[in-house]
Amino acid sequence: MNSYQTINEAILYSLGKYGDRELFFTKNAQKDFQGETLKSVFHKAENLGLALIEMGLKPQEKVGIMADNKVEWAIADLSVLINGAVDVPRGSDSTPQEIEYILNHSESKLCFVEDEKLFKSLESIRSKTRVEKWIILDSAFKKETEDVLSIHSLIKKGELLRSQHMSELHKRMRETKSSDLFTIIYTSGTTGLPKGVMLTHQNMVYNIIQVPPLVGLKPGDRGLSILPVWHIFERAMDYAIITNGAAMYYTNVRDLREDFQKAKPTFMASAPRLWENLYTGIKQKLEKASDVQRKVFETAYDICKTWRESVDYLAGNKLIQKEEDVFEKAKNTTFALAASVNLFLPAQIADRVVFQKIRDVLGGQLKGTISGGGALPAHVDEFFNVIGIPVYEGYGMTECAPIISVRKVGRVIQGSVGFPPEGTEVKVLNDKGNPLSTGTIGTIHVKGPQVMQGYYKNPEATSKTLDNGWLNTGDLGFISFNGTLSVRGRAKDTIVLLGGENIEPVPIENILLESAIINQVIVVGQDQKNLTALIWPEISKLEEAGYKIKEGEDLNQRKDVRAEILNVIKKTVSTTNGFKSFEKLADFRFLPKPMEVGDELTNLFKMKRNVIMDKYKDLIDSMY
Repeated sequence: MNSYQTINEAILYSLGKYGDRELFFTKNAQKDFQGETLKSVFHKAENLGLALIEMGLKPQEKVGIMADNKVEWAIADLSVLINGAVDVPRGSDSTPQEIEYILNHSESKLCFVEDEKLFKSLESIRSKTRVEKWIILDSAFKKETEDVLSIHSLIKKGELLRSQHMSELHKRMRETKSSDLFTIIYTSGTTGLPKGVMLTHQNMVYNIIQVPPLVGLKPGDRGLSILPVWHIFERAMDYAIITNGAAMYYTNVRDLREDFQKAKPTFMASAPRLWENLYTGIKQKLEKASDVQRKVFETAYDICKTWRESVDYLAGNKLIQKEEDVFEKAKNTTFALAASVNLFLPAQIADRVVFQKIRDVLGGQLKGTISGGGALPAHVDEFFNVIGIPVYEGYGMTECAPIISVRKVGRVIQGSVGFPPEGTEVKVLNDKGNPLSTGTIGTIHVKGPQVMQGYYKNPEATSKTLDNGWLNTGDLGFISFNGTLSVRGRAKDTIVLLGGENIEPVPIENILLESAIINQVIVVGQDQKNLTALIWPEISKLEEAGYKIKEGEDLNQRKDVRAEILNVIKKTVSTTNGFKSFEKLADFRFLPKPMEVGDELTNLFKMKRNVIMDKYKDLIDSMY
């Protein structure tokens, strides 16, 4: 087990072991990937760090980074950390008002900015902040002034400062402690003003030591970097990749399909929305295939699904929320043994002939996908596991840097978010704070080396969340008889009907999203007699079904389209699919437009339920 205590020590460890390897891959003008060694990137980070010392940066002072995934982000981040300072990151899609709040609340005096475009958009708020120097990451930026500088010119300047300040920089690196802050991340949360999560070096080091062995990340692996890098999930993955001698390829949604072929990733970490989109794209291609091709796929899928389920059951990888009795276990074991033997050869043939082609579209070398930042719909989870791409779904929070639990190699248990890593304690409590028995749903609490120090300058919020080292996640879930953790929604998302029934909306929303004709859905009904929903349909699917849709048309006036969706709702949210009578939807309304990131959705596509309720109050009221 690696013994480093800080991120600085982790990077130095990696530098000694993998310094000459090309670990950072960015695109040139022709959109081809070009590699850069860790030694080269670290040298630039040192130079930039020296320039920051010259500017007056001191250990534990705050530095804003308002930018997206790129090698310059990594250089800026490392330059701050090796100075013993604290970075405060956010994406370039943040509003000027958000950035103003974050910079002022964190007391940042320096700020890195994505490019000149973002810098210009901040004109109205720049004078309202305490920032003394703005540093532009884009290599195209040339219009420097006394307080607006280019990262590349600072890197060059730092080369001349190596003899002057290097001993001070090395001193700061050595004196950084595991209990020191390395970042403050302002959550994009679904309610109220963002809170600054204070994370220490210890919090992150625990993640980058514990997680890679669980998911099989090894030297020589290749990962695509696509999530917002200010988000803790992507950031933890980036550190894990670097410190394990794996390579990181910077991509974006537009180029993703091509970059699967160019990078041939062995690992891919992303939010559930990406896997949903990939699943939908594959399904749409199948719909356009011939009847014979579809039948071949469906047969292959059924064979591999049954075979994998039988193998998983025998290996103890089937989720068990309610303990099986002796007779049930004997029956299931007999069936699983027969299926695992009889379907072994057909499953191998089906996998090679049918599913290898799908894997080839994704580069052909993916040995695992890591999904986090939200719940992965069950049908998407099942699909990738059946076609031979294991899904290492994890569960975490910014407040845990982020790991709470994760599936591991050989123990992919669908319906769960895996196992808490060594050193992490998890307990599930009822409303009165009492521990619940195995398989019983309650509120998840976690304790371990990854739990945050608290919320910056917000003792009230900290005391509500932390109690004697235990973090109240606010999430509902249970511990299974397999020892895994399963999450079943947010405690505050629970809808309470007038009759007193408590309902989790997420399972209802997830099953509706399995329909190709529904793109987005939010279930509502707090303090009402019954549940209803707001829906944005998949317009292309409606048109394929023969409905002519005009741009900007109010679909709530279209009785034919409403009847189509109501039919889907009636068939899907039914007792046949395990829903109780009070969980059925009494009505729905079409949203006037799709929900968007920065408005109704967070950067990880989570719905801001309170924002949606307020924004569409009249539409919701019309159903009651």
